[in-house]
Amino acid sequence: MRATSDQIPMCCNCKRGRLIPLTTDVICPIKGVVSVNYSCRKYSFNFFLKKPKRKRYINTEEFDFDDFSIIDTE
Repeated sequence: MRATSDQIPMCCNCKRGRLIPLTTDVICPIKGVVSVNYSCRKYSFNFFLKKPKRKRYINTEEFDFDDFSIIDTE
C-alpha cells in the first residue's frame, strides 16, 4: 500500500499522539514527549485527521442543449 501525503508516519497524525498546545511537540502514551515528525513501531494512522476533498461545483448555466445533442448540426 502506497503512503499518501496524509499517511506519512509521523506522531502528529497518529491516533495515540496528542499535540501539546504551547509547543510543537506531541505527547505519546508509549514514548512520552516526542517531536512532531517522530514515529515508532506502534504508529497507527488517525483517519479522523484526514480532510475530505471539497465537492466539485459545476456551473450548469454555461451549458446549452446543443452541448448534449448527438445529432450532428452541420
